[in-house]
Amino acid sequence: MGNVAQLNRRFLAAARNDSNVGAMGTRPSLSPTRDSRAIVLVAFIIILAGCGPTTQEEVPADLAACLASVPAAISETRGLLVQPDDGRDPILDEFAAARCTIDLTIYLISDDEIIAGLVAAVERGVRVRIILEEHPFGGGGQDERAAELQTAGIELHWSSDRFRFTHAKYAVVDHQIALILNQNLTTSSFERNREFGVVTTEKDEVGEAQAIFDSDWQGAPPRGPFDLVVSPDNSRAELTEIIGDAARSLDIYAEVVRDPAMLAALAEAERRGVAVRLLITDEDDEDNLEAAARIARAGVEVRLVDRLYIHAKLVLADGARLFVGSQNFTATSLDANRELGVVVTEPVLVERAAAIFARDWIQAIPGGAVPA
Repeated sequence: MGNVAQLNRRFLAAARNDSNVGAMGTRPSLSPTRDSRAIVLVAFIIILAGCGPTTQEEVPADLAACLASVPAAISETRGLLVQPDDGRDPILDEFAAARCTIDLTIYLISDDEIIAGLVAAVERGVRVRIILEEHPFGGGGQDERAAELQTAGIELHWSSDRFRFTHAKYAVVDHQIALILNQNLTTSSFERNREFGVVTTEKDEVGEAQAIFDSDWQGAPPRGPFDLVVSPDNSRAELTEIIGDAARSLDIYAEVVRDPAMLAALAEAERRGVAVRLLITDEDDEDNLEAAARIARAGVEVRLVDRLYIHAKLVLADGARLFVGSQNFTATSLDANRELGVVVTEPVLVERAAAIFARDWIQAIPGGAVPA
């Protein structure tokens, strides 16, 4: 407990200090250990929590024996990952620590170091399965990367045609830890984008992520209801509730803001006295900028970021409730895609996210504000 508290204090001190945690800056070094699965992740904030089990699919006898041999986590925890500050190591460390399984659903994968980490896991006997989007938006297939992964012994399924896109980005390792991410596994996601992720050993969340992966792998709908934020099942309802319940403030990162109902919900929050702030990327996307301009005219404060590409999808409500996931504010993302997100309330995670947002908000001023 004392070590966890010390880590939390050091992370918060770093998050509040622009000279320590910059877009490409340095931060206090923390050495990760996974002895007895007490997961202390580089650049993650770890705190204690608890919840119950979730049903998962039956696994083959040899894998079941392997998984049974993995010592249980000492405590159920969550942590926050921020890119590009934290880099590849937290994800690579989890892949390196896998003993039995890595199950990954990802929209884009191209980063050589990440792929090498997955291949290394296969070479030491870990079963690695990937669900990959076959036709990502904008064209350009992933056949070459898929062939590379399969040649290395990774099992791969293309995304299901039940979804417009499989846009989710998450991994489950050894049925004991889940990484729920904004980011793709590309070089730009680690080096040039603002991204967030949540790592969790909460049994219900890990079990639910595993069950969704297993169902998608088998091509069958998973059984809800879900505690996670899942498209196309409950994302619209969950995000609408978070926005609707906000009483004082909403701080939002969004790559795309086009869904009329979500834009209306943000405008309504502003009308009832909630201070709504939105960060998006300063780029030549007329549809996105016009949507942002519409809510700016409704009183929402919008700033453009040119220092980083805002790929993040994050909502911080009242400085106390934090959503992180793969969902954009579009009808496709909310209603037709496979997406995955999570809501957390642990103060240390919320405080780090708030500190990063505050820094990006201040530094967005040179990029200008959307004209009303």
